[in-house]
Amino acid sequence: MAVKGVDISGPIRVSISDLKQAGANFVIMKTGYGGDFSDQHDSGIQQNLAKCEVGGMPYGVYHMSYARDRQGGVSEAKHCLRMLGGRTPLYGVWFDMEATNTLGGDLKGAAQGFCETIEAAGLYVGVYANLAWWKAYLTDPIFDRWDKWVAQYYSECQYRGNYGIWQFTDSWNIAGQNFDGDWAYKDYPSIIKAMSEPEKEEPEVAYTYDDWKAHNARHTEDVAKQAASEGWGESIMAWAKENGIMAGDPDGRMRPRSTITREEEAQTLKNLLESEAFAAKVREILG
Repeated sequence: MAVKGVDISGPIRVSISDLKQAGANFVIMKTGYGGDFSDQHDSGIQQNLAKCEVGGMPYGVYHMSYARDRQGGVSEAKHCLRMLGGRTPLYGVWFDMEATNTLGGDLKGAAQGFCETIEAAGLYVGVYANLAWWKAYLTDPIFDRWDKWVAQYYSECQYRGNYGIWQFTDSWNIAGQNFDGDWAYKDYPSIIKAMSEPEKEEPEVAYTYDDWKAHNARHTEDVAKQAASEGWGESIMAWAKENGIMAGDPDGRMRPRSTITREEEAQTLKNLLESEAFAAKVREILG
């Protein structure tokens, strides 16, 4: 089910109750822009984080990129992580790629630097851009590694690839403040919470010597009931019995797939060496 929310740069001036009453179920807020410098954070980021946490509003963040290579993307990721201060946004961390001065740079490398650094910190990451950028510049297959947030102010999103969020307007007015409006098509809170849940350990099952003996006895019985593999063993077992080399069990069962003891092996060899079949074969070889 699609969930409606807003994104914002600068401080949120309305209450969280106003947002919820208007139908907003999440907020994606700007952390800042550019590399890891203290004067490039968003003016509302700390206030917005606190406001959403106190008001129980799920949130994500986005970082405006000016990176032209991998190193720049890494620096911007560090800036973003510093603003988050160890938090885990339930609507992810988004790399905003729309700055025209990055054109001609290594956009693929910039995205890798940012996204891989965010993932290494254990956070969910995606890439944001408008429809024109997705069609013209962000076409490398590597962008399929991350969720896409597509901006297109229209009655429908016309991006033909997969995407997780659609920014459908830049003019959703709530209680006098203007917001961008978004539809999220994935249950990001559930996905992200599952990322941090520890794997359940299977309880250890005690396996005693008596259990082993019982299992081995059942296995031996099952094997004894099996016919020789693919029929080839039936004739050789009949030959061994006919020539007195192997007698089988008292009830006549040959147990073709069962193991034998050393005593049984020694008796089988003795029977073979003393058999007329063996003597005939020796005479045949010696001529």
